[in-house]
Amino acid sequence: MSRLLAALVLVAVMTAPAVAGHPLAGPVLTIDPSSLQRLTTGGRRVALIDVRPAEAYQHGRLPGAHSIPLDTLIPRRGEIPTEMIVVLYGAEGVDDAAPAFRYLRTTGHGAMFVLEGGFAGWQARGLSIER
Repeated sequence: MSRLLAALVLVAVMTAPAVAGHPLAGPVLTIDPSSLQRLTTGGRRVALIDVRPAEAYQHGRLPGAHSIPLDTLIPRRGEIPTEMIVVLYGAEGVDDAAPAFRYLRTTGHGAMFVLEGGFAGWQARGLSIER
């Protein structure tokens, strides 16, 4: 029940600004898989956050990613570091992780991106995954 409530609150938080024309409904910053790979292999501290359901994470994820499913984001937001570059990703495309990006932007997270293509885009390029 608490997961459902958290998901409903997240939906309300994310849709209210858009409906009201709030400035926090602005664009989502994205990063392509090649640029992300350059960041991580170049020694930059990057926190990879997988917002897919936990079951999907168990079947495969980006190397070093942490699972924080979208429906648990609000109570677990403290697990996302503020001193690192944060890259969020969902199953595919930007739309899966955009709500997480917009919510975290309201909580003070700065250097944050959504992975273009999500997990599917990363995998389609033949980049490494963990299982």
